[in-house]
Amino acid sequence: MRISPLRLLTLLLPWLALSPAVQGETTAPLPQTEQVILPEVDRRDIRIPKIQAKDVEAGVFLGMLSVEDFGAKPLYGARLAYHVSEDFFVEGLYGKSTVSDEALCNVGLCLFPSRDQDLSFYALSVGYNLFPGELFYGKNTAFNTSIYLLAGVGSTSFVDENHFTLNLGFGFRVVPRDWLALHFTIRDYLFESDFLGTTKITNNIELSLGVSYIF
Repeated sequence: MRISPLRLLTLLLPWLALSPAVQGETTAPLPQTEQVILPEVDRRDIRIPKIQAKDVEAGVFLGMLSVEDFGAKPLYGARLAYHVSEDFFVEGLYGKSTVSDEALCNVGLCLFPSRDQDLSFYALSVGYNLFPGELFYGKNTAFNTSIYLLAGVGSTSFVDENHFTLNLGFGFRVVPRDWLALHFTIRDYLFESDFLGTTKITNNIELSLGVSYIF
C-alpha cells in the first residue's frame, strides 16, 4: 500500500511533539554549591586605660601665667585631684610665678619695691568631664580622653597682698596608661586689683601642661 507524504507527516507529528528534540534539551541539574567556610577570627580583648571613680591624681604642671597689666611669666606648681565619679572630680593646686612692673616703670609708673615680685596662689575647684572620648594612635592603640570644665575659689598673693580669687577654665586630659595622665589647661584667675589707682576685676590667664600619677 502506498502512503502519501502528507499522510505520513500526519502520523509522525504526535511522535515528534513528544520527542526531546522538539521539547529541547533536558535542563541539566544545578551543581551543588560548595559550603562557604567562614574564617575564624580571634576576638581581641582591648582594654583602654581610663580614670575611674575614687581614683586619685597627684602631679605637677608648668606653663605661663599672664597677669593683667604686668605681662606673662613662667608658672609652675603641684596638683592633687580626687575623682568622685566618672563625671565629677575635685582638685586642689598650688602654683608660683612672678610679676614685673618693669614696663610700667620705664614710663615712670614704678609700683613695686623691686621690679620682679614673687606671686603664689592656691585654688580649690570642681571639675566636670564634659566630653569623654578616645584618642586613637595607629591601628591597635587607643587612649581615654576628656575635655573637662573647671570652676572654683582660692587666693592669690603678691606684693604682700592677698586677693580672693575665682577661677574658671577648661582642660584636655589624655590617659595613656592606667597610672598616668597628661593635662593641657587654660584657666582664668579673677581677682580685684587697685595697683593702677582704679579698683577693677582683673583677668589672669594660665596656660599649662601637667603630668600626674594615678592611684
